[in-house]
Amino acid sequence: MAKDNRNRVSIKRVAVRFLSMHSAKGLEFPCVAIAGLGLLGRHGETVEECVRLTYVGVTRATHEALLTYSSESALVQRLIA
Repeated sequence: MAKDNRNRVSIKRVAVRFLSMHSAKGLEFPCVAIAGLGLLGRHGETVEECVRLTYVGVTRATHEALLTYSSESALVQRLIA
């Protein structure tokens, strides 16, 4: 959806929007949910890159952020510590 709209997201309607963390940069939402943190970094990204991307995603939230993970990974271990 974001690509079809040239990465512009309308905030005039109440709706649930699914975006990648890459395309969410610069946007803000009242609530952000990031699922599957244990899966980040499985395509060769470094832990530092995954931490930066997670930071971008979490800071899109103006009121609440929900993070979930289902497996232990270097990223999850670093975030828990």
